[in-house]
Amino acid sequence: MASHALDPSSLVTFGSAAAGHDGVLSDSSGTLVIKPCTPAEIAFYESANTSHPDLAAYMPLYMGTLQLSAPDAAAASTASTGDEVGTAASLALSDPGPLKGKKLDTGVSIVLENVAAGFRKPNIMDIKLGARLYDDSTKPEKRARLDKVAAETTSSSLGFRIAGMRTWLGGEDSMAERDGDDTISFEAGSGYKLFNKLYGRKFAAENVVDAFREYVLVPSAGVSKVQAANCVQRFIRDLKDLQQIFEKIESRMYSASILLVYEGDPDAYAAATKAETEYSAQEEMQEDDEEEEEEAPPKIAVVKLIDFAHASWTPGQGPDENLLQGVRSTIRIMEELAAELGTS
Repeated sequence: MASHALDPSSLVTFGSAAAGHDGVLSDSSGTLVIKPCTPAEIAFYESANTSHPDLAAYMPLYMGTLQLSAPDAAAASTASTGDEVGTAASLALSDPGPLKGKKLDTGVSIVLENVAAGFRKPNIMDIKLGARLYDDSTKPEKRARLDKVAAETTSSSLGFRIAGMRTWLGGEDSMAERDGDDTISFEAGSGYKLFNKLYGRKFAAENVVDAFREYVLVPSAGVSKVQAANCVQRFIRDLKDLQQIFEKIESRMYSASILLVYEGDPDAYAAATKAETEYSAQEEMQEDDEEEEEEAPPKIAVVKLIDFAHASWTPGQGPDENLLQGVRSTIRIMEELAAELGTS
């Protein structure tokens, strides 16, 4: 694997997150995400890559860590691959906005692949998993607050809630203001419609499929039912694979999220599906040639598991049913949507 030299002075605010904490950065190319993290999250990424490769395949690619707070600190630590990730630097991170989580102030950031990189117009949904959203170390007052949020949202009934979304509308001409709705905004100049963390709290178990429908069907951008159906089926396939993985491992992942991303530009989607077919054909022809490296096909739809600040391995305690409830419910909602689209 090639090394990745990273100049901290070139880092910019990461603007493609559907939800999460403030203080997340990106490199100038947009291929990496640099996120403040805790030692526990770093340890979880490293152990997953070492001992649970099937789960790691559904996590963003871990590149190492970067020290951002101390000007005279030593060079950043790296993943077990030995790749060079970057050097230490002092950066002033922006204050958290009113609808984002508080910025973590650990001084260390984890360096990950940007899951949305490789899409021309990535449409993103962040699904917060679990009816219980805190680990055993959480203070009583925070437990009470999170339990209240869960009780008032689909977190309690379904084991998940939508934490945020971004959908590309196809151009600024499509961006009509919606008066009186503080859960939706429009990103100037990008053509994106943004759904903040309050958006997902409006839904109940009976109507949350409406949010999924708004996510996968974007008529103003030209996203057809055929495209939506294809992406939904890919989501279902990967979510079922994740379910099987979680039913075999023993862990607890409080407040982890599933990130769904699909290509929101119909022209890019059509090109990607064509390239995928050609890639598969070439792969079959060259399957015996291990020397030759092939470029990955363009992305169509991906499922990733993110946010492991409160994740740990728990041998002897069985599967994480708190998390699994959310995964199973998401599959069920997706299958309902697939049936509606005529693809079940």
